[in-house]
Amino acid sequence: MLSRGFLYTRKEVRAAAKLNDKDIIIIRRCLAAICYTCMLAADAYIGYIIYISYFGGITYYLGQLIFVPVFIVSYWFSTFFSQLTFGKQGGKRIIPKWLGTVLNGLSTLISVAFLAFWGYIYYNQMMYTPENEMEYIETAIMMIR
Repeated sequence: MLSRGFLYTRKEVRAAAKLNDKDIIIIRRCLAAICYTCMLAADAYIGYIIYISYFGGITYYLGQLIFVPVFIVSYWFSTFFSQLTFGKQGGKRIIPKWLGTVLNGLSTLISVAFLAFWGYIYYNQMMYTPENEMEYIETAIMMIR
């Protein structure tokens, strides 16, 4: 049926998969919900890292090292959510416009708050790093391996 490899249109793909607009909306909503849930899980983990670094469970330096990749993952899932919910499919919105705006605004607010916290810590705690910081980093690397 489709023998041209990757060179086919959306209409041909839909016809081959027998998907109509209603099915595509359902799929996009489910994927958007999964992406938003993963983003919230990453943000919750960032909050936990902030909590344990603030109360002395880990150093601020190690907390920042953990924060950066987890924040990148959270940002990716936020971007995926935005792209999945943007626009219309067959003249019908994927989710209501106000809901998309509220959810995107909430995720942006959480992300900015986390960035502001780590910026504050980085700026104010750089002179107070312990002398044995490398021991903490080496211990953390050994724990990962």
